[in-house]
Amino acid sequence: MIVGVGIDIVDVRRIGALFQKFGSHFLKKIYTEHEIAFCFARSNVVNSLAKMYALKEATIKALSDAKGIKWHDMEVFHDQNGRPGVKLQGVALANLQKKAKTFSVHASVSDEHIYAVAYVLIDGL
Repeated sequence: MIVGVGIDIVDVRRIGALFQKFGSHFLKKIYTEHEIAFCFARSNVVNSLAKMYALKEATIKALSDAKGIKWHDMEVFHDQNGRPGVKLQGVALANLQKKAKTFSVHASVSDEHIYAVAYVLIDGL
């Protein structure tokens, strides 16, 4: 059963401007330490930050109940093949568990020069 679907598109330049203006404050507010380390290990840091931002926004939309969810309630990770996923915790996890006892979060992300797009599908029982 599909519990939720979310999609988001981000202008990479906007994320770059936020990072430029607010620096580590912006990073620590939005991203976990693991996510920051991952992005800074990539050749295009800002593009990686934008893709993660889009994944988090798409996840919020897929959850459909964003009340009380914090940015760190969602952590983007990558499996051994580089495929992205989203781990839920805190309020995000609690909100989802009200809808489904068991669930899977499926994520996909892509980018093209100045845009990053993410799609999240949550299925559950």
